[in-house]
Amino acid sequence: MEGLQQADDELVRRFVELRGRQQGAFSRAQAVASGIDDSTLARRCRNRQIRRIHQGVYVDFTGPLPWATRAWAAWLACGPEAALTGETALRWHGLSGDWDDRTIQLAVPQSRKLERRSGIRITRHQDFPSWLQDGREPSVVRLEVAVLTAAAGRLAPDRRAALVLDVCRQRRTTPDRLLAELARLPRLRGRATLLQVLSDAASGVQSFLEQTYLIRVERAHGLPAANRQVRATYGKQVNYRDVEYVPYDVIAEVDGRTGHADAMSTWRDMRRDNTAMLQGKITLRFGYQLVSDPCAAAGQIAAALTLRGWPGVLAPCSPICSARGGF
Repeated sequence: MEGLQQADDELVRRFVELRGRQQGAFSRAQAVASGIDDSTLARRCRNRQIRRIHQGVYVDFTGPLPWATRAWAAWLACGPEAALTGETALRWHGLSGDWDDRTIQLAVPQSRKLERRSGIRITRHQDFPSWLQDGREPSVVRLEVAVLTAAAGRLAPDRRAALVLDVCRQRRTTPDRLLAELARLPRLRGRATLLQVLSDAASGVQSFLEQTYLIRVERAHGLPAANRQVRATYGKQVNYRDVEYVPYDVIAEVDGRTGHADAMSTWRDMRRDNTAMLQGKITLRFGYQLVSDPCAAAGQIAAALTLRGWPGVLAPCSPICSARGGF
């Protein structure tokens, strides 16, 4: 009898640890394997000791559901042949961002048939096994797959660009790795846009605004090609200039911060700009006006370049370009 009691105690201990790892969520199969039958589950639900979230999936508390618990519960309801994907996977991988947490996004094999479940969005894929990151539970798609599928889920091209560039700026992956993954996804929605964005990122573009500058200011108006993320040393401090037209000593800094920047960042930018000025360089700073009026920015850059000896001519980007005929 003592041996049986010890075995029962061990089952209880393991079940408690299991629920802890799964943020309080557990499946009926896991409960049965721990010696808990259906009548016990039903009684505990009636007594509000546990709560059913999906068919065959419970949590061991009755308060509000944290996001991680919802993710575990969704996977337990649809797995094990399922994986967190899209923005759900990005959040699970620990990337910061304005992710959509209203639904849990899961990928499954193309052949799987699943009933609709509240709070879960399912996508089906023929190459599902190749998407998975090994050794993770709950199963989750690889980071590069998550980035590209999340970006493809955004309808606006600028939001797709912002997502992939922001992830690269967090240094969790690189444009080259994303380009390699994109080559394995020939039918991904918005693929052409993502290919252009990542190609620009591989050349040094690090944000949506920097890409806007490259495409709508520099290329659209026939400005010379600049160097990007140029390393600059100020005493012992190393910074990087967003855009520098090296032969003409003209710098463009693209700043996407909104509201009031913190004091240390402001002082750092001032010191960087002042040092560049003392070295004979012109620094122009741009923000989100690049999106609404890239032509004005092109005119200002062209004026600075002309002052420094650029022999080129500013080209209008369209018949209604505000920089048409000069700057």
